[in-house]
Amino acid sequence: MRIVRSTIAAADVLGLVREHYAGFSQNAGCGLEYRGVNDVYRCTDNQGRRFYFKIYARKEIDQTAVEGEVEVVRYLSQSWFPTADVIARTDGGHIVPIEVPEGIRFGVLFAEAPGTPLNHAPDTAQTTAVGSLVADLHTLLDGMPTTPHRWNLDEGLFLEHSLAILEAYYPANPQMDLPFFREVVRELKGRIAAQAGNWRRGLCHGDIYTGNIHRTDDGCLSLYDFDFCGYGWRAYDVSPFLGNFSAGTGSDAMAQREQRQEAFLRGYTPAAGFSDAELDAVYRVFVPFRRMFNLGYLYDTLEVVWGNRLRREMIAQDTRLLQAWVDHFW
Repeated sequence: MRIVRSTIAAADVLGLVREHYAGFSQNAGCGLEYRGVNDVYRCTDNQGRRFYFKIYARKEIDQTAVEGEVEVVRYLSQSWFPTADVIARTDGGHIVPIEVPEGIRFGVLFAEAPGTPLNHAPDTAQTTAVGSLVADLHTLLDGMPTTPHRWNLDEGLFLEHSLAILEAYYPANPQMDLPFFREVVRELKGRIAAQAGNWRRGLCHGDIYTGNIHRTDDGCLSLYDFDFCGYGWRAYDVSPFLGNFSAGTGSDAMAQREQRQEAFLRGYTPAAGFSDAELDAVYRVFVPFRRMFNLGYLYDTLEVVWGNRLRREMIAQDTRLLQAWVDHFW
């Protein structure tokens, strides 16, 4: 019988951590923090400090891709960018191969980012600070001396691959509005073909939103979770934070979105500003671009965590929001 995705007992993960890392002996602990795109375990060492052991689950993420993420995070940390650094094994390596019923998966131990997630709607000063943080990130990534092995955040992955997944899923979910998705993909591909020459590209974080940003009590920010890091348009990279898709398109949401953009750009502009064409693309291209990625690739990946019922519900909810979005911006 084929196993799609196993879950390793926390006690066995603690055994792996003890085997490969220093400082996790008799007083150490480990618990499953959450199952999502990956499995994440929260570990405590002998001194009570917290770390997170991430076990990668997506079949597209092989060892070279994990090595690429590690390379990016190590470079940023060594450049004094505030992030959750990778912890080296006692032998100097950073990746732990793990044999499970479905094959080999890979684990990496990360330090805990200081502070707590910025999950609430950030105020003006915090939003400006996020803009400065992202500007520093992009500046550092532009100067990275190597070319990490990571995927391309382009229309092939976000649109074509996601649409193929939705088309394969349609017979089991015929209430899904597949013609609408096909039209959105067609329109987005046309806009990208016509306008992409005006957008800067580079290595991107790939998932910048408030949940991946920590803030300490004294206001210091850090950005972590580079699982979706890849090569793409910088206007895409800021679109999850600026777009705030789930807020909808009501008058209050639109006013708050405008205020968020103004505050963000006050922080981002001194390092490297966005053109008017890029800012326009954030809302007219990259918010729906990202949503198609979620509807197809991401929700397909999460089906083994959520089950099919929640996947159907998420697709139905996102379809309503996406229809309202394109009605407003197109």
